[in-house]
Amino acid sequence: ASNLDGPNFTPPFPSYPSGHAGFGGALFQTLRNFYGTDEIAFTFVSDEFNGVTLGNDGVVRPLIPRSFSSLSQAEDENGQSRLYLGIHWVFDKTEGIAQGRRVADYVFEHAIMPLHEHGQGHNDQ
Repeated sequence: ASNLDGPNFTPPFPSYPSGHAGFGGALFQTLRNFYGTDEIAFTFVSDEFNGVTLGNDGVVRPLIPRSFSSLSQAEDENGQSRLYLGIHWVFDKTEGIAQGRRVADYVFEHAIMPLHEHGQGHNDQ
């Protein structure tokens, strides 16, 4: 709702669970499953604060990189963002993340298949 004039709105969908937190939970759990660790530090620049995007006032928003020390830190902050907007409650975030993780675990185990068995890839000797 940041690009709308006037007061914030109540979105036309249920609060529980948070879909935004669910998508984040699925994304970060897939990365954890793939890399085998949560301890991946990275820096992210959003489309909103990239030093290029204009705000409602027509002024360029500043460049604000956000650094994370782990995937779970980013996952939690992703879900928390919806609380700041007043769209969700903490329990919406918590269950959304958990639901996303369960979906990612299922897909990773049942649908994401390796192209080659270990030791059978084109670069393996």
